[in-house]
Amino acid sequence: MSALNSEQIPILAGALLRLRGLTLAAVFDATGIRAANLSAWLKGKPQVISAARVAALLYHLGVQGGQLRSDMVHTWSDQGDWAHLRSVFNLLQEPVTPRCLFLDEQPGISHTRFLQWGEAWVRLSLTPGPTAKDDLAAMVSPDRMIVLPVALEGIPTQDPKATASAVLGLAEQTGQEIPTGELAHGFMQRLGAPPGQDFVLTSGDSLGWRILEVSLRSAMRRGLSPTQLALKIETMRLDEDDFAGSIKTKSD
Repeated sequence: MSALNSEQIPILAGALLRLRGLTLAAVFDATGIRAANLSAWLKGKPQVISAARVAALLYHLGVQGGQLRSDMVHTWSDQGDWAHLRSVFNLLQEPVTPRCLFLDEQPGISHTRFLQWGEAWVRLSLTPGPTAKDDLAAMVSPDRMIVLPVALEGIPTQDPKATASAVLGLAEQTGQEIPTGELAHGFMQRLGAPPGQDFVLTSGDSLGWRILEVSLRSAMRRGLSPTQLALKIETMRLDEDDFAGSIKTKSD
């Protein structure tokens, strides 16, 4: 994490406090910082809390030396527009690697995700609002995205080593990697959708969609952008329309 200034630190602390669901009273019990002083500091009033207490607060919230602590699993929960989560990721600007996002395909409004952020592990419990348009992948900018065939909600979080072993073990055995380039996660899911979902497919259509998926991935690995691919497809369509039109004219 890049160095934060005196105005950014309270924003980060406030967002982490809310993501972890901690009350001011709970923070006082853990750090000795009085609720009134903490509340004033979170609102931006300077010199209310000493530097030593700020360091103790950040440590309690999971940050030490400007990085997420690796000796714990960070358990964050956000609902609605994910404002607190967005604040944290906006402040965690430095490109830490590995940065791997683990997903599952369990149904429901709320979803559990795991994020490997450098040496740290984060468990995310997310519920989007009715009009939310946030994209977690865009927020995190992961190096890799992997879908696991089990519900992530049941993975233990008491020990970071056990969490890492469970998640990485499942990823190695049965995980399915999603390209993190410019192809959208939702589009890839639709390509693999069974017949009858969103559009009617025959068995031949299903094979065709998978061939298209492989072709798009290969083209993008060679450096073609989505715009270039779209122009090529549109050019082919126009050529076919012109050819069909000329055939019709001759027949008339």
